Amino acid sequence: MKPLIAWKPFDPKLNAASTRLRVLLPCQYLQEAGWNCEIYKPEKADEYDLVIFQKTCTKEDITLAKNLRKKKIKVVYDLCDNNFYNPYDLRKYSQKAAGSKSMIERANAVTVSTPELQKLIAHPQCIVIDDTIDYVQRNWLKEIPYKLKKWQEKWQDKSFRVVWFGNSKLEIVYKSLGLSEAPSGMASITKVTPALEELNKRIPVKLTVISNSEELFQEHTQNLSFPTKYYPWQMSTFPLLFFQNDVCIIPIALNPFTICKTNNRLVTSLSLGLPVVADKIPSYEEFKDFVLFGDWEKNLYRYATNKKLRDRHVKEGKEYIKNNYTKKRVVEQWSKMFKTVLKLK
Repeated sequence: MKPLIAWKPFDPKLNAASTRLRVLLPCQYLQEAGWNCEIYKPEKADEYDLVIFQKTCTKEDITLAKNLRKKKIKVVYDLCDNNFYNPYDLRKYSQKAAGSKSMIERANAVTVSTPELQKLIAHPQCIVIDDTIDYVQRNWLKEIPYKLKKWQEKWQDKSFRVVWFGNSKLEIVYKSLGLSEAPSGMASITKVTPALEELNKRIPVKLTVISNSEELFQEHTQNLSFPTKYYPWQMSTFPLLFFQNDVCIIPIALNPFTICKTNNRLVTSLSLGLPVVADKIPSYEEFKDFVLFGDWEKNLYRYATNKKLRDRHVKEGKEYIKNNYTKKRVVEQWSKMFKTVLKLK
């Protein structure tokens, strides 16, 4: 009889990106590969052989994990962020760190998204499992008017179009507490705006931001000498808005939180056909042959004046992603963990 495996996601509505990448897509691929797995159902708790807690670490989850262990049901805690970095000693994040530590203590194994995060976990069975690549489905029919608009604007307007995208939730929380420096968020754009200002003196620049806070956008882009545009992030419109640009920028404030991040944004950019200039973190290193790192003024100018280089990096990057980040890789990584924890042959 096949073991029954369940994921218990931190987001019950299943809308969060990490839930999609570390619960929904892996579960789908593993079902297709023959594993008996599903989203956790409380009424079936006693039937499971293994329960994976994805990020969630509430008091109820800690109690549940303890009770599952008493019933000889295996528990895995899955983590994709450094929950232990709390530079301002904020109560909310201290509680989250304590919750994560409690879940780690009760787990048979811990899965993490990057080797850097693995270094922080004090558990004898800590396993790195990559984020699943979310290949955004492009609707070619819907893209026709956007492509026509892009070609028309390119013919009339020679601007170099730069885009930043990302979730600013952490920065929003910090700002609500009167703190100006969040570990990550839209504020990272300000690292690049001086280079964009310099580039704009030589080549017209336009900046687009796709995120979840127009207020932060206004704050971080005010008084710039070149045009800027904000769009709220929506899964349905993101690809259409994103591909109208020439390059994606991923500036990063390097700290213990961000160095543990995955390659998700970089991979998304290349997969959707845009070259990337980024600050380097460990998970980006494998893409060094088709991404430009740091030296913002120089590298933005390189891409702005060399379309062949942009096209080559996108082509090579897409090929690398296609060959390495496959469904097979997802299934193999999770399957290996299942077999290890359940002691299956």
